Amino acid sequence: MAIPFLNNIDLSDNQLLNAKLQLTSTAPTASAGQIYFDSTTDIDIAKYYSDATDGWVSLIEHTYPAGTFITTTESGSGAKRTLTSDLSATGTASATTFLTGNNTWSTPAGTYTWIVAGDLGVEGIESGDTVTIAGGTYMATSVSAAIATITHDNTSRTDTPTATSPGDLGTFPVVTTVTTNATGHVTAINVDTVTLPGNQEIALTGDVTGSGRTSIATTISAGAVDFAMINPAVVIIESEGIPNNDNDTTWPTSAAVKKYVDDQTAGGLIYQGGYNAATNVPDLDSATSIAVEKGWTYTVTAEGTFFTEQVRVGDVLIAEADLAVGVGTLADWTTVQNNIDLADLTQVGIGNVNAGTGVDVVYASGTATVSLTPVAATSATGTIAIGDLSGTVTHAFGLNTMVQTIDSNGDSVFCDITRTATTSVATISVAQAATITILAQKIG
Repeated sequence: MAIPFLNNIDLSDNQLLNAKLQLTSTAPTASAGQIYFDSTTDIDIAKYYSDATDGWVSLIEHTYPAGTFITTTESGSGAKRTLTSDLSATGTASATTFLTGNNTWSTPAGTYTWIVAGDLGVEGIESGDTVTIAGGTYMATSVSAAIATITHDNTSRTDTPTATSPGDLGTFPVVTTVTTNATGHVTAINVDTVTLPGNQEIALTGDVTGSGRTSIATTISAGAVDFAMINPAVVIIESEGIPNNDNDTTWPTSAAVKKYVDDQTAGGLIYQGGYNAATNVPDLDSATSIAVEKGWTYTVTAEGTFFTEQVRVGDVLIAEADLAVGVGTLADWTTVQNNIDLADLTQVGIGNVNAGTGVDVVYASGTATVSLTPVAATSATGTIAIGDLSGTVTHAFGLNTMVQTIDSNGDSVFCDITRTATTSVATISVAQAATITILAQKIG
């Protein structure tokens, strides 16, 4: 981990020995004069940041040897040099001369011919001839600013739908597929004939459950359905509830009977007998081997542990939820203790709190309030807030203080520290994006 220095380092004209630039493939925060070594694959060059206009400038050594028809001349001395490149061609460059393949400026002689070819012919074009680009079927051409443009003509089409109202088993044509070529022109379509279905019977099947307005499952025999022939039906079954059982023309469902019984017994304590905590009989601890219902109550007849909690003879266990076989935790039970032992180092029980060195204890209405005896402070803290360049810790420690500064991650950073008998001041040269904590500790 690098140690951040938040102030300039003055080496007092001493050398920085055996140092090297920062190696990274990601440019650091851009700041004038910032320098690093770009370690990106196939780059490996040093860079420095100039300004917002020039950005990062690469420190690269270039060589400029002469090339074909090109001569390079270097002038100047020291760190700044000037490179001049010139054509080595003979002759005189002008508006009527061209650079030929033998590195000579010369005027071309004679005329030039080029060939224009089409699907149905080839034609030679001499100097001064005009080439006309003509339009064809659905195509038009235009020329403007020495640019020829070929445009596909617009095509309009009118579709005339035919009204039809076929009845049962009636037919009508439908376009199912359209085929186009690579230019988007329609080359073929496929038309199918659709026959409408006739009348269809619907059979209703399924059991009716619940009460009030109840839906019925339906099964449709093979074939199409003539919805105009179906008359909607609503089946209503009145199911009597237990609390007002005074109607002989209706009947209660099994679900209603169970709900009524559950509602009347929910939340009540139901005594189930004794519980041997030493042998876990009946099996209630951990993965219970019996189903337990909310409100079931047991009395501890032999002491032991219940879900690792110590229980004694006479304690009462109450189930707070319905528990399936193999399910249950201590949180699913309420333990009512009948006796509590005196507390010791390993036993939770009755005890009290005594005052000790540096600790005060005050009792009020059976509650012990514990507080530390005030002692003289030997440390103090302060901050360099986000955007600030300094922070101060006020204390009464004198000059003999140890001061440390850390960032928001708890890593040490190096700031400029000044001390007086009552303050420790930390300063930095560039404001940071996170708060810096200043720690001052009395020495001696």
